[in-house]
Amino acid sequence: MQFKVTSSYYDTTSRYLLYTASGEENGARYTVSSRVKCLKEPTTPERLHMVILLALTDQFKRTSPSGHRR
Repeated sequence: MQFKVTSSYYDTTSRYLLYTASGEENGARYTVSSRVKCLKEPTTPERLHMVILLALTDQFKRTSPSGHRR
């Protein structure tokens, strides 16, 4: 999976990381805007990338509405 984080914002009050990422998975292009709960703020770009990678991996493991599993 290849992706680029286009925007991100960590809300310290709610502890949510809001992000938008674009990339490619199995030849299909995608753009995802979502949020993920963090126990603490991702302070470095590497940690930010890892948090979003884990969130995207989880989303792509889910079954699609048509029942197709990636």
